Amino acid sequence: MTGWQPPDGVSGDYSAIKVSVGMLGPPRFRCPARDAMAARQGLRAETLARRKPEYLEDFANGPFMRAMDLIEFHRKPAGLALRAACASTVPGRVVHASVEQWAEHGVFGYLQAFADDSEVVPARENWRYFREWSVPDQRGAKRYAISVWGRCYASEDHRLRELRLLTNRADGRTRTEAEVAVAALVLASALPQPLPERVRIRQFALLDGTTTTLFDGSRQAALDLYDVAGKPALAGIVDAPGGLDYRPGSACADCPFAAVCPALPRKAGVLGVQDDRRPRRTWSPTTSRSYRRCPAQEFSRRQRLPLDQSIERGESAERGRAVHRYLEDLHGVGTASPCDSRIPDNWVPGEFALPDRERELGADLLRHHAEVCPLKLASSPADVRVEPDIVFHDPDADTVVLAKPDLLYRDRGGWVWREVKTSTSTVRPSRWFDYYPQLALAVVLAGRGDFGPGRSRVELEVLRPSGVDLVVFDPDTPRVLAEAESSLREQFRPWHLDDRFAPKPDDHCRSCEVSRWCTAADGGRADNG
Repeated sequence: MTGWQPPDGVSGDYSAIKVSVGMLGPPRFRCPARDAMAARQGLRAETLARRKPEYLEDFANGPFMRAMDLIEFHRKPAGLALRAACASTVPGRVVHASVEQWAEHGVFGYLQAFADDSEVVPARENWRYFREWSVPDQRGAKRYAISVWGRCYASEDHRLRELRLLTNRADGRTRTEAEVAVAALVLASALPQPLPERVRIRQFALLDGTTTTLFDGSRQAALDLYDVAGKPALAGIVDAPGGLDYRPGSACADCPFAAVCPALPRKAGVLGVQDDRRPRRTWSPTTSRSYRRCPAQEFSRRQRLPLDQSIERGESAERGRAVHRYLEDLHGVGTASPCDSRIPDNWVPGEFALPDRERELGADLLRHHAEVCPLKLASSPADVRVEPDIVFHDPDADTVVLAKPDLLYRDRGGWVWREVKTSTSTVRPSRWFDYYPQLALAVVLAGRGDFGPGRSRVELEVLRPSGVDLVVFDPDTPRVLAEAESSLREQFRPWHLDDRFAPKPDDHCRSCEVSRWCTAADGGRADNG
């Protein structure tokens, strides 16, 4: 029997275990506790969540896969297949225009990339590793299944099986060795017979149209790789050594165990909206800023459609990120020593490449930070938390809130939320809470006492070439708290009620990082290369 037990409110049997290769990916967006419980197909939360589907299909690669099925298995022309794939979706759902553009780009790129590949043909089999025993094993399981997701192919003589995994861009996240190893096991061992002599796993980048071979070897080589890199990783997911590891985050939105999760705080009423009939989503201050510019932009980002890196990683944006990373590294060294104005010439963190003018400007901004460094008030490293993840569920709106303060530090017994911004402008916003929604959220949380005992406050530090602004917001001041509550509610409510996320074309289209996928940008489809 497994060495861990599910939390209160979860019950069922352990006899069937099913995992997917995706569970072995980078842990950033995953919750090990959820994966361990979800792998036991017989476990259920006793408090069942109401089914509240989205109006829009929320799986960006779904239309691409349906179109390719029509092309490969029904010999439909690509254009006709795309129209059918975007019209025939999950019952009651609609495909957003940006996802249609993404599917079209992916389909034509895929067909071009593999136009001359005649070694394999599409395989109709949904390959899956499956094993069953009559007696439960040490985990209490009698059935094991492993699934892979991608395009499946085989040679005419069945000696070769090929899996084509999909990724958005070639320079995106790297597949883990465990992912490749477990996928190789599935290809090498899945029924029906005959089993292959050779296994090949390739990755196709939908944006770039490039292909990378991740594994190409004999069936035995695939099994050997699984024994070394796959089997231990799978055991780590299923067995959860050391107990269940809860990591609240974006995965909470569609987690079937969220209602009874002991690690997901409930903070009813924070968002100021009482309407739990809407589909559960995640909301963050970044969501609010993106939605305010254009609802379609926010939806496209949420679907993780590829961003235009020339905009997303522009020089000023990169300088701001580099400044934040430098301060994060200094504040997180565990000494609680305040920063000083001596900025080294090589201050730019290694992952950033800034031109000289941005490097010099960043150094000027950092020198001003020393005047108001919050570590002057923190007495020990235990009083400093650098970019902590704040995750909670507001059941009144059935929304999971994600926030990441630049810094939390303790001053005279109370926690202080500090946000740091960089700006070359001399203009100050007239309404800070509308301009920076994280400030409104922070003040509301502090006003509720959610930071614990002591008098909490919220601070905004704006670094400018001419100096530094430090704006303090006291949640104990009724006017300040009321303004924060009103701003947060008015920014959250329209997004919460929106089903269609229609584009809002305007001057911002020229600097929109997802305009490539928008048919409305500047009156027509933008061409960003």
